[in-house]
Order: sequence, then structure tokens, then C-alpha cells
Amino acid sequence: MFGIVLVHTYRKYRSARLLQASGIETTGVCTFLSWHDGEASVSFSYTLPDGTEYSADSVHVHSVSVSPGDTVRVFYDAASPERAELASLLDTALRIYRKTLIGLVPATLLFLGMFLTLAVAVVITM
Repeated sequence: MFGIVLVHTYRKYRSARLLQASGIETTGVCTFLSWHDGEASVSFSYTLPDGTEYSADSVHVHSVSVSPGDTVRVFYDAASPERAELASLLDTALRIYRKTLIGLVPATLLFLGMFLTLAVAVVITM
């Protein structure tokens, strides 16, 4: 389980780093705010230069400074335009993913170590 979450979080982290390094900036519109367990997510839409429209959701944060209908700055991945993040939350997203990875790596290694130790102990006792 830790491994699945680790891989998923790493992919999100890598995607956010790519957006920060080489994402294309455009403007979009905040379409909806959703709140769950004290955290907000911003739904937003944006249009590519060719007229294709996309929608995405931001990383979950404790507070937001936009409302539905507000214009927002968006960074999207040119290779996969459906991957996007609000410019104002990109650093926050990276910080969240980095903290999660820092916590998950040791937990995953500990779990694997315990599993391997148990597996070796079972093999030895056979």
C-alpha cells in the first residue's frame, strides 16, 4: 500500500516540477470551489491557443483567495494539456508532495524491511 501511494505521489511531484520548469502559462477561470475536511480545491477551466478547452482541479489547500468567476493564471503541460495547476498554488503543490514523499519513503522502507525479515525468518524455519 505504501508503495502505491509513494509512486502516485512521486508522479504528481514530477508532473508539478515539469509544470514549474517548462509549463505554458495561460489564463483560465475559476469555475467551482469545493471544500472537504477543511481543505479547498479549485476547479478551473482554460483554453489552449487552438481553442481546445480543458478543466482541472487544483491541489487541496487550507485556504484560497479566488472565487468562482475569477480569472486565474494557469500552467499546463504542452505534451499533456489536461495536466495543469494554478500558478498561485504550484509552489504549494510541490511542497505538499515533497513532504508526503519525505514521510512515505522511510515508512515504505521500514515496511519492506519488516516484510523481508519475516520472509527470511519463515524460510529459515522451514
